[in-house]
Amino acid sequence: MGIGTILRKIEEALEHSYKPHGYSNKAYDLALLVYCVGGANLLHALNQCMCIPSLCSIHNNISFPHISAGCTTLRGVTLLTDEIALEQATVYFPLSNSVGGLCWKHAHLADPVFNTHGSATQIASKLSLGEVHLAKEMTFVIAHCCGEDETYPLLTVPSCKEEDHADWEKLLEKVIDTWYSNDTHKNIGPLWSFAGHKILMQHQLDESSQLYAILSNLPGINQYTRKHEVTLDFNYKHVFKSKFIFVATISPQ
Repeated sequence: MGIGTILRKIEEALEHSYKPHGYSNKAYDLALLVYCVGGANLLHALNQCMCIPSLCSIHNNISFPHISAGCTTLRGVTLLTDEIALEQATVYFPLSNSVGGLCWKHAHLADPVFNTHGSATQIASKLSLGEVHLAKEMTFVIAHCCGEDETYPLLTVPSCKEEDHADWEKLLEKVIDTWYSNDTHKNIGPLWSFAGHKILMQHQLDESSQLYAILSNLPGINQYTRKHEVTLDFNYKHVFKSKFIFVATISPQ
């Protein structure tokens, strides 16, 4: 439509001889169908030759539901673990009427709920006999989603430092299995890696795996994973510390 045509339409509108008509719902439905099937280019062509609503008219007159892509995007997740020192002391939780601060390995030997006065004396007796211990450290497991700065705590367990590798294997396996049994991998994302342990070296990658296609061309790379292709990760601070201690031990005084 040229400038002259536009000016004539304005003059006709002022003289009340030009009465533009809006589009019907049927016309909008047709334009929307054309846009969904053929895209914006086809809609533009039919708008010029058939005078159906344009893409701009569709957006101005039809409400579209807005769905955020971030709500449905799955991301790779890395599980991290570390420890922090604790003050060795019991703590009372009023809401559950129970005591905390006991180590997770032996806490099952004492009932933490204060049902009677005897419950408190039983806990004190088991602590004095060494059957139950006060926690020295808090071990925690957190999740980090690829592309985010935040971390999300998954598990915290008080430790007396008497656990062996079998105890930690069961704990780590429980965390991984719970992630998949609760379908968290479908809502958040699959586990990509976990801080190092031998339970993450149970299965060699199959050649049909997408991960194998990435790692197979890297000489010397570890191709063993756990179920669900969870790979082994390292805390390099601990690696450097262990190497330093080893070198210091064998070095002559």
